[in-house]
Amino acid sequence: MVMTLERPDAAVAVETRELPGATAAGQAITTALISRAQATFTVQTDSIPAITGFATPLRLFLLMAGKASGGVSAAIAPHFSEETYPALLDLVGRLDGSGASDLWRPDGSRTVALGDAKQMFISADMPVVERSMSPDRLVELVAAHRIPGDWYRSRVAARLTKVSPVRVFYGMPGREGSAFEQADAEAMAEEAMTGECRRFALT
Repeated sequence: MVMTLERPDAAVAVETRELPGATAAGQAITTALISRAQATFTVQTDSIPAITGFATPLRLFLLMAGKASGGVSAAIAPHFSEETYPALLDLVGRLDGSGASDLWRPDGSRTVALGDAKQMFISADMPVVERSMSPDRLVELVAAHRIPGDWYRSRVAARLTKVSPVRVFYGMPGREGSAFEQADAEAMAEEAMTGECRRFALT
């Protein structure tokens, strides 16, 4: 089934000065990934290049760290041409540039594998009809403010493994019922329970 999600409206001005930035976000997410702790993070940004620049090192880290032990991660976005394909190309380019060109391999049409670790790239408007793995390390929603919360719950959350992965939602607040709004509420609740920061901003 092909599903086209709505395009973004005009940029929404959001006050983000009190939110920690990219360095703090990277440290917090990496810590959760290493400890295999269940955690929900939101990262405020409407810049796809900024998301790609921030997320690719996380994806590389998981591929390198999991090449012997395995693990599946997934990056999910509304549109193939705008978000999914550029992110896939960036990861492959970084792998080739790091000297790992002979180590990684495609596993299906939109999955990069390094040893036993796999990184999937999923777009809602151009789903791939092939065997589908369940992410157990990292799940990222790119432009999550353009993804309906009920679509995320039925198409993504329902397929996650019992080993709860770290979840990162990139987007902007202000879209009622969006996956980002719901995740931001979860992240805020986790902050209150754990005392650890879960909400960040890329500038």
